[in-house]
Amino acid sequence: MNLARRRRPLALAWPLLLAAGLALSAWQWREAMESPGAQSGHSHLHDDTGKPARLYAWNAANAARITLSTPTATSTLTRAGQGWTATSGDAASNFDADDFLSLFSQARSDRVLVPHPGESYGLNPPALRIAIDDARGAALARMDVGALTPDGLGRYVQLPDERELRIIPDYQTRAAMAAMIQVNPNAGGATSTATLSLVKPGLRKDK
Repeated sequence: MNLARRRRPLALAWPLLLAAGLALSAWQWREAMESPGAQSGHSHLHDDTGKPARLYAWNAANAARITLSTPTATSTLTRAGQGWTATSGDAASNFDADDFLSLFSQARSDRVLVPHPGESYGLNPPALRIAIDDARGAALARMDVGALTPDGLGRYVQLPDERELRIIPDYQTRAAMAAMIQVNPNAGGATSTATLSLVKPGLRKDK
């Protein structure tokens, strides 16, 4: 008799536990679908340490040629010993190629945005094109740099063979942009500021 009484509460508890497990699974599935990585507008990409993943896998010392291009000017710098020499076009007098490469080789992006139809994002044509090659002429990096994001903190950029746009911190390309504006004051043009009609791109920052 006592054994039957003890089993009865256990028999009633199992359906409750099963229902709770199903509810938890449904909540986790919903959270996964509503997470930034599952949104059609953008995703967040991180490495194993939780930091935004690096865009490139090369070191600054590997770079031997930097080519910066705008719709109206091109400047190419080639590594010469411990310094850099302009081999095509003009070079901004205050452009520190080593500092730029040290930062740019670590470029990271934690946001990817599916372009909205009819928006150029300052990439048609790009406000700036960055090309980095090694001593053998092999491409280390290619990036088209567009307009500032509406918050003024990021830049819309596009990498070769990627349909989506990436958003990277503005400081990662600021020195190259400033160098080309110094070479040609019209190089930045209207695309150097947030002049997009798209004012709510639906971006969310990581918590």
